[in-house]
Amino acid sequence: MIRFKHVLHFLVSVLISIWVTTFYVVPNLMAPERKLPDPSSFSDTSKVRTTHLHLTLNADLQNAILSGSVRITFRRLKGDDILVLDSEDLDISSVIDGTSKEVLEFSVGEKYKTFGSPLTIHLKPTTDTIEVFYKTSPDASGVQVLEPEQTMGKKHHYLFTQNQAIHARSMVPCQDTPGVKATYSADVTVDKHLTAVMSADKTSMDETESKRIFHFQQSMPIPSYLIALVIGDIVSRDISERVKIWSEAGKDNENINACEYEFEETEKILSMAEEIAGEYQWHKYDLVVLPPSFPYGGMENPCMTFVTPTLLAGDRSLVNVVAHEIAHSWTGNLVTNSNWENFWLNEGFTVFLERKIQAKMAEAKSTVAGIGEKTRNFAAMNGWISLRNAVELFGKDSKLTALNIDLTDVDPDDAFSSIPYEKGFAFLFYLESLVGGPKEFDPFLRQYIRNNAKLSISSDVFTDFYKQRFPEAAAKVDWDAWLYKPGFPPVKPDYDESLAEDCKALIKKWKAGNVSDNDIAQLNTGQVNTYMHYNYTNFSRLCRSFRTIY
Repeated sequence: MIRFKHVLHFLVSVLISIWVTTFYVVPNLMAPERKLPDPSSFSDTSKVRTTHLHLTLNADLQNAILSGSVRITFRRLKGDDILVLDSEDLDISSVIDGTSKEVLEFSVGEKYKTFGSPLTIHLKPTTDTIEVFYKTSPDASGVQVLEPEQTMGKKHHYLFTQNQAIHARSMVPCQDTPGVKATYSADVTVDKHLTAVMSADKTSMDETESKRIFHFQQSMPIPSYLIALVIGDIVSRDISERVKIWSEAGKDNENINACEYEFEETEKILSMAEEIAGEYQWHKYDLVVLPPSFPYGGMENPCMTFVTPTLLAGDRSLVNVVAHEIAHSWTGNLVTNSNWENFWLNEGFTVFLERKIQAKMAEAKSTVAGIGEKTRNFAAMNGWISLRNAVELFGKDSKLTALNIDLTDVDPDDAFSSIPYEKGFAFLFYLESLVGGPKEFDPFLRQYIRNNAKLSISSDVFTDFYKQRFPEAAAKVDWDAWLYKPGFPPVKPDYDESLAEDCKALIKKWKAGNVSDNDIAQLNTGQVNTYMHYNYTNFSRLCRSFRTIY
């Protein structure tokens, strides 16, 4: 559900020490010279940057609480003696120096809207690691615990996290910004009959009489929103050496069997993505099919993509969602937006890569000449319709319809829409067309990913690289209009409409009452969706007409 809020600027200062006379101010509302790198975070990452987190967590699912500690290793960039972390509804009991074990002074500021509270920690001159002891709230925004009755097995609780965009701070005190990437490790204790999986490699597991302790290691630096955890009565099946599927088993293993069938082609999709974007960097690719309460189609947690069970169509017709999440392994997870104002760098690029994967998938299943590019263009046309609807919903003058948006005092969740996805895709498709198409643009895309792997970047990094590589094409682009002006893009790309024409022809037959099952069988999934959407729209209009008449 998209919600829209337009809020007034707010200014608050917190006294951080009786020895220090400076004040910490809520982000976005500071004097320009003191503006924080990320308007959605309390943390000044220009002074201190996290390099590693180690989580030690005990899961109390009956009370919907995670308790334990996080050990944070960091680098001081400007010799500051204050570290400010993001937190939301966390019960902080103590903070110690990670080396000397000396107790450190800390304070938790007032909660500010949906941004949570600043956790201000006073560092010793030699401190480069701290350990924060805490527990989460049962109402943590990023942690959902299901009652046994809400699960398939009906016997045990089930926990999953959803930390994008700024909800990691409700699970762990951290620099909750995509502008900071860190490795992480974790020790997670759960009841013995449950299994824990994370967006990391499982290194080992220990057992006691009543508990299991799972040990995890993520050796690739990732932003906080990609820290993910699932705890439940779940089982797995291997799809390939590096692809595994997780879900509740279901009666007589029906559910895990259905998941295995539906996502059997995941390894093929992953290999196709590698052909376009380069070698996969994350070692393994697990899919976790979550309970129906999971609110998204998918979430691209590294090593462990979350997907909704609504994808279990029985005919593998909805695996394009998996293609999107796989694409995030390069664009979003490997190359990441520096803050949520640059969100299009994650999603626009991922849709662009996803549709290139879809083109390869279509080519693999059909001998029709040019079917790959036709499929990509058809998806792009439908995306343009989504973009048009989103712009009309927000209003063409809304600042949230720009690619690079201003999130001053705005919750990133409230700015969420299809615009960064589809306007971002349209921009990249347009830039590709200016240089002659995929043959010229694909090597550039791979080099862009290689250059910025493991980094968090702003739009300028991409645009500067394009201008350097394609100066003649770049001179034709109205960069300001594409990136910063609200409303529709300044140029609508020229899409191949041949697959759309097939839909239009079938719609004419439907109007004449001459549609057969065989006619529909000739369409691909995207075409069927378009055909059904048109029929649904017209059927709804017909119903409204009847209500008006009768």
